[in-house]
Parts: sequence; C-alpha cells; structure tokens
Amino acid sequence: MKKFEEIVEAIVELIDEGTLKPGDQLLPHRQMAYEYKCSIGTASRAYAELERRGLTYGKVGQGTFIYGTDKDAATVGKGMFFPEESWTDGNQDLIDLSKNSYFHKETDAHLRRAFQQLAMQNEPERYLDYFDSRGRPQDRQVAAHWLREQLGAVDPDKIIVTPGVQAGLYLAMSTLASAGDVVVSEAFGYPGFRAAARELDLRLVPLEMDEDGLCPNAFEQACKRGNVKILVTAPTNHNPTGITQPLARRVKLIEIAQRYHVHIVEDAVYAPLQSRALPSYGQLAPADTIYLTSLSKAFSPGLRVGYMVAPLPLIPRLATKMTAINWMTSPVTLDMVNYLLKSGIAEKQARDLVQICGCREALAIRLLGPWLRARRDLAASPLAHLWLKIPASITMKTFVEAARDKDIVVLGGDSFALTKTVEAQHIRLCLMAEPDEKRLKSGLKSLEGLLLEADRAVKAEFLPQTFPPEITKPRARMLP
Repeated sequence: MKKFEEIVEAIVELIDEGTLKPGDQLLPHRQMAYEYKCSIGTASRAYAELERRGLTYGKVGQGTFIYGTDKDAATVGKGMFFPEESWTDGNQDLIDLSKNSYFHKETDAHLRRAFQQLAMQNEPERYLDYFDSRGRPQDRQVAAHWLREQLGAVDPDKIIVTPGVQAGLYLAMSTLASAGDVVVSEAFGYPGFRAAARELDLRLVPLEMDEDGLCPNAFEQACKRGNVKILVTAPTNHNPTGITQPLARRVKLIEIAQRYHVHIVEDAVYAPLQSRALPSYGQLAPADTIYLTSLSKAFSPGLRVGYMVAPLPLIPRLATKMTAINWMTSPVTLDMVNYLLKSGIAEKQARDLVQICGCREALAIRLLGPWLRARRDLAASPLAHLWLKIPASITMKTFVEAARDKDIVVLGGDSFALTKTVEAQHIRLCLMAEPDEKRLKSGLKSLEGLLLEADRAVKAEFLPQTFPPEITKPRARMLP
C-alpha cells in the first residue's frame, strides 16, 4: 500500500468509527505530512483522493472538512452539474444568463420541417431493428461531410455517432482509462466532464491556465508524476473562460502528450461556430486524439446527436463500449439530423448565430469591459460566454445572490472548478439563451451597476481616514 493510500484508509476508518464527524476539520497538509512522516505532496495526494471519493471538501483559505452536514449541499454544491441558485423552474421573469444555449427564432420552424420530412418518408420498418453502434453508413457519411470544415477530409470508418458530447466524453474516458488513473484538464472546465470522470472513479488533476489557456509546464509536471492517461481539453472557445489556445500552444501540448504517451480528448463543441478556425488537435495529431463535437450549440441541445472521430485502432474498443453503454443513437433523431445537415438548414442557422453572437458580445464588452478578460484578437469568432472577474470587495456567492435579487441568474466560477481546491472569483456570463435582446441589455446594465458598487467599496477601503474639523484642529497650548 502506498503512503497516500495509508493516510486515506486511516481517515476512512476514523470516519467509519465516528471519531471524525461531518463538519470536522482535518489537519493542514503540512501537519498531516509531519504526523505520517511523509512529504507534503503525499499528504496533498491523500486529501485529493478523499475529496474524489466524496468524503471531504476543501474551502480555500479555511481547510479541508468532512462532508455530510445539513449545510454541505448548499456549501459544496447541489445537483450533479449546477448549484440550486442557477435553477429557474420556468420563471419567465428571470433573465437567465447561466445557460450556454443558443436561441434562434427559427429553430422551432426548422424542427417542425424536419419532423414533416420524417413523416413523409413513410418507412417505419427502418426503425424496427438494431444497427451498428457506430451509426448507420449513411449517418457517418453525412457526418463526414459536415465535419470537413472542422477537420478536413474524414474517413467515415473513424466516426462514431454519439448522443452528444457528454456521452462522447464518458465513452472516451471509460475506454482509455481505468479506475484510479489520472485525467488532467484545465483548472476550470465543463462540469459534465468532471461528473463523468468521478462516476468512472478517475483521479482529476487540475492544470494551471494563463491567457493562452492550459499551461504546458503544468501538463508536463503532471506527466512526470506518472499515471496520466488522458488530457481532456477544450482548446476552442474554452468553457467557461472563452480562451482559444494559439497554434503554438497546441503544438507544444501535443509534443508533451506524445512524449509521455497520453491520449488527447478534444472537446470541440464550439468548433461549428468558428468563423476563423485554428487547426484542431484532431488535425494536428489524429493518431493521438479523440475529437468530439455536436450540434448542441450550432442548432439545438435537444437533438442529442454528437460525433466522435477517433484513430482507427481504437474504433473496435470504442464501439464495443458504446454498445454496452447505449447500444446506439436513435435512428429517428439521426434521420432528422441528416435532413438538417444535408439541406443546409443547420449550416445557415450556425452562420446566423455567429452574427447574432457578435452583436451581443459587443454589447457586453461596452457595458462590462473593465471586468472581462481582455481579448487580444477581437476579429476571432465571437464568444457566447464571458468570464467576468468579481471585485475583491464582494464574494462570488454574494454577487450571485445580489444578481438573483435583481432577477438575473448567473453561475459562480466554482461550478466550473475541476476540484474544490481551485479558487474562483469569477462568474460565467452567457449571452445567447435569453431570447429578448432588450431584456439581455437590461440584465447586463444591472450587473454593471452591481460591479460599479463593488468597485466603489474597494476604493473606499483604501481612502485616507478623515476626521471632523473639531478633532483635526490643533489644540491651544495651556499656559503654565
């Protein structure tokens, strides 16, 4: 048994026997290392494993606590992906800036047309049997044609049709890694990936980010520590930060992955909305990359159709795992998607969304520019989600609550932290889910007001202290 596992088992035993109770605080990492005569790194690994098992959680600046009190659901987060404060429950008065869905006024009409085309086929027998879990030949041919703009020429035999990118992430990780293996990714990322990794009992390691995204040095250091099987990365319009990795950064990360024999899983869900795309990992390193994308942003998340492009040697394993998990993606949905793609409807809607998104991002930058991450290349594809810095005078949780009081729903950055030890002082701001642009503008202006108020509080804290005149006036000297 390794030293960190010894620490974990000792703490688990204390929890099981009731010596450690929900809410109890564990020793600081340094003191724990002293108690067990090990390095701080070993103690930290033990704490990370306890958190991965859901037994503890960390509070930045406060310590590590045993999970299980009545308040923990609210403190740590409720629900698989998003906390309760982001739920709208159909309340039409709320301006929802928390969901990264793309509203288009003609989507309903396009879907009705697709349903009509499906009914006109009058071939119900095509839905009465099972088929290859990778997708039917016609499904993969249509996918290969659609993927050309993202990847260039694609061999249909390298494609597996999935029920969205979320299913693709789960399929890729369950095929490439086993319980206890290390998966690394950006320190902030899509919560669905985090949930899938934990369900698979994989050990998540967050990697430092800078203005160009995931840091190569952090990736290499993680690889040197060993047992890294997969790098999951969203290099294009990263969720939630909006960063797009430059080409040189992608090349460097590929070189490290190849040197340490690490598979790359590329989450390219935003790639279909790129007006000027950089080469993807799937293009730069096709033998080492599983590429995932879908129509959830470019058309509708309700279709639940995505595409996985993988190296040919991996296809049999992936297809077997797909059969075990889901057997196949619904042919009814696939026929609808094939019609939307072949007719050009989906492509036209994607172009419209890029234009609409550009106008909305420009509005957000005008109102909230001082609190947004600077974009060095404003000619790049517009961002539907922005990473907004919260002033130090107010906690992120308080800001989210203050926004909710003004009927605006936003998500705190901790919802996207890969582990609970990653500090967040941001919110993600989504611009495309609210149908009414006037309501969007009203919500953004209200957020601007909250931020200005928080900034004034920061400035007031550093103003020199003043006193009434009667106190500051020099006293007359008393004669002896």
